[in-house]
Amino acid sequence: MATRVAVFYDAAQLPGNEFFLNSLVAAGWTLGAEVVPVVGSDALRSLDVGHIDVVIVRSRSVRERLWLQDRVSRVINSPLLAMVGNDKLAQYLWCRDHELETPAICVAGLTPSVWVRKPRFGHGGRGVHLGTGSRWLCTPSVFVTQPYLPWAKHNRRHYVVGREVVVTVERSADGDFRSNLAMGAKIRLTQPTSSEYRFVRTIISLLGSGYYGIDVSTGPEGPVLMEIEDVVGSRALYALGHHDHALRVMRWVCGLDGS
Repeated sequence: MATRVAVFYDAAQLPGNEFFLNSLVAAGWTLGAEVVPVVGSDALRSLDVGHIDVVIVRSRSVRERLWLQDRVSRVINSPLLAMVGNDKLAQYLWCRDHELETPAICVAGLTPSVWVRKPRFGHGGRGVHLGTGSRWLCTPSVFVTQPYLPWAKHNRRHYVVGREVVVTVERSADGDFRSNLAMGAKIRLTQPTSSEYRFVRTIISLLGSGYYGIDVSTGPEGPVLMEIEDVVGSRALYALGHHDHALRVMRWVCGLDGS
């Protein structure tokens, strides 16, 4: 029987992502799966989930993952990934619980001399501000403040499909302190160092299987987890010639990758 897959996008997430949605749908049909695109919460609630085997969630909502988890046997990604991959404070606390190196989150009165303020729920480098001095600019419910790490201008994004790193992309800031592709970073395919690979494998063992990204920078004392990307983008991969990425994801979703 064909695998029945729903690909859910939040309506706010879809603009600019239609290409990858269409690529996932086309890849699924190529593999013999029945793939249904679902856009918006209303469409999700009206979906006949009893006839769906897998839901790929391209929304940042934890609530929708929990709702789906009670109704569908397989949800990609898990509520845990939705939480730590979209909330920088949650990611910091999770890393602290598991003794994983990650940039500290500063508290009032202990601001470093050079700091970075980030939207707590932000992505893509938007709204990130580099500052100096002791002025406190952080409201924990909205922003987080972290020490500025000069070497973090260069990092590697490890793309995880299932429980395997399928490709690693090095991102280097170009004329900016942010290494995000949307901020003009330079990108190239690369391989992780042995210490970075072990670090990433530890993170995967804790997060479990899914389709996500792990951003790591290596500093003077070793690898540091910069960010977990739950709804990981694919623009860098297509720009670097990985045109079969959606097919690779769907092969895993449909259980055709041997894992």
